Amino acid sequence: MLDLSRLGPEQRKAVLAPDGPALIVAGPGSGKTTVLAARIAFLILSRQVPPTSILALTFATKAARELRTRLHGLLGEPGLSVDVMTFHAFGLRIVRQWSEELGFGIDPPTVYGDGDARSLLLEVAGRQGVAIDDRPIATWAADVTRLRLAVGHVVVDEPLGRLAREYEDLLRRRCAIDYPAMLALPLRLFQAHPAALRLCQDAYRHILVDEFQDVCGAQYELLRQLAERHRNLVAVGDPRQALYGWRGAGVRYLHRLLDDFPGAQLLSLDQNYRSTEHIVGLANLLAERLGSYPPLWTENPPGVRAVLYVAGDERHEAAYVATEIARLASVGAIGSLADVAVLFRTNWQAEELIVAFRERRLPYWVRGGGDLFTRREVRDAIAYLRLSVNPGDVAALARVVNVPPRALGRLAESLRESPCTTDVLPTRARLYGAASFERATKLRDLIGSLREQAVHLSPARLLDLTLEQTGYRAWVASRPDGPTRLRGLTDLRRLAERADGSLADWLVELQLGEEATSPVDDTDRVLLTTIHRAKGGEWSVVFVVGVEEGLIPHARAATGSSANQAELIGETGLDEELRVAYVAVTRPRERLYLTWCRQRRRGERVESRAASRFLRGLTAELLARAA
Repeated sequence: MLDLSRLGPEQRKAVLAPDGPALIVAGPGSGKTTVLAARIAFLILSRQVPPTSILALTFATKAARELRTRLHGLLGEPGLSVDVMTFHAFGLRIVRQWSEELGFGIDPPTVYGDGDARSLLLEVAGRQGVAIDDRPIATWAADVTRLRLAVGHVVVDEPLGRLAREYEDLLRRRCAIDYPAMLALPLRLFQAHPAALRLCQDAYRHILVDEFQDVCGAQYELLRQLAERHRNLVAVGDPRQALYGWRGAGVRYLHRLLDDFPGAQLLSLDQNYRSTEHIVGLANLLAERLGSYPPLWTENPPGVRAVLYVAGDERHEAAYVATEIARLASVGAIGSLADVAVLFRTNWQAEELIVAFRERRLPYWVRGGGDLFTRREVRDAIAYLRLSVNPGDVAALARVVNVPPRALGRLAESLRESPCTTDVLPTRARLYGAASFERATKLRDLIGSLREQAVHLSPARLLDLTLEQTGYRAWVASRPDGPTRLRGLTDLRRLAERADGSLADWLVELQLGEEATSPVDDTDRVLLTTIHRAKGGEWSVVFVVGVEEGLIPHARAATGSSANQAELIGETGLDEELRVAYVAVTRPRERLYLTWCRQRRRGERVESRAASRFLRGLTAELLARAA
């Protein structure tokens, strides 16, 4: 029997809700993961719903892993039978299951990360003579992605449309998919093959989705179609935490759910179990400007007031943050540096913080810095592992065909111009002589051997074997920067040791960037991260730096707003910026610090700054000024 005695009244109401569609508006710290896990357990234990007929979708692998852990704790082995995964992982499963219908043949497609995908987009642009130098490649990639994920009729700029069509065609010919394809292809499958949709609808009679405010149009349409037949869709989200408008997400999908599923229940989780009363009060003052949503409330103690620190410049700001963290640690106010997070609006703000932390020898790590996965040796090793899963991965083969050096330089050059699979490699190499043919044949056989062993070995053990048999580790060790590059391989192996699934699944997680969200060792470190990446997390102590005009709100959102309009937060980019601030201040459990600078350097310029308009109206009872 499921024990609900530790849940609050609002939480119990959500768990025990009758079948049918429901929207649960869950404020920060309201225990939504607890409610989702309990709801699934209730369906299985009390309503006799088979675990295999339940699908729970999240936006991050870490969130999916946490929910699976909760379900295992509540249900034991049956909890492991519930399909809990990210939207992209679910889409990838559909693509693999119906790969032939989608034009990929019988072999599962390779997953391209951002680097491989953008290289391919550049190649297509070059073929079409599209001049892309006027904008960053990331902007072109974003435009192509929006077009590919558009739902319904859209007006298409023809050069962009041609670029997107040929890019997708080349992906298919290389038996590869990227992240947008994991959402777009299932929708195309369901449209072209209604039987596939019917099979998925029958397979999943109950669907639950977390962070619903973050769904884009393609994700919403996928949910709508999957739940259309049985109508058992439970969506948990918070309009005050919708941060991804630039990615096509928006509060409008919360309203659409209520329209598309008439009779849907509307439930609310307003009790905050995370933060002190002072922090909850400060968050409510910010949220008042976002609309008439129920305020958060808590039974937690008042705690200390949030602290506002005004710095002369970014160096003094960073020095204050580092010094205050060291002080809190010295007086026992925090049990571990891992209990502290420093949040900022843009990645470049981390630079001065890193300097200050190093000067004071404070351990830290930067989430999303991408340091590990931008390193050559790590990308080379991953390419070999990708080939052991799929010898047809032409991008991976082109990367490592002559790494370490095998006297195949001319062959490597030809693969950059005209890729081929591992099986075809010896035939291509014959063009460059008998010696090249022999070396390419040995490489093909080595990859075949690794593929056979990948079935039986863990990702960590296969990585060891790969580095040994390819000679890669020995070659790296012989290089002048060998010790540094070997550390990168060691960090990758530590990540591999965490893998709890197959090599193929782990590689997908790496490509999606999910495994790079925590340190690869056990050292206590302060986290430095953007506010967007901090969403869903919580820490005992949180510093939010750069709470000033131009950062929070960002300059792009504030453009055109006059001083007289500062308090008028309409349906503009300022709405989302205010939600960014709201998410930031609701992360801490006990202590919150807000800082801003009177001037800040950007490149060679020193710019005068003003306090964020969002700080206005925060009362002295909730916000103390640092000396």
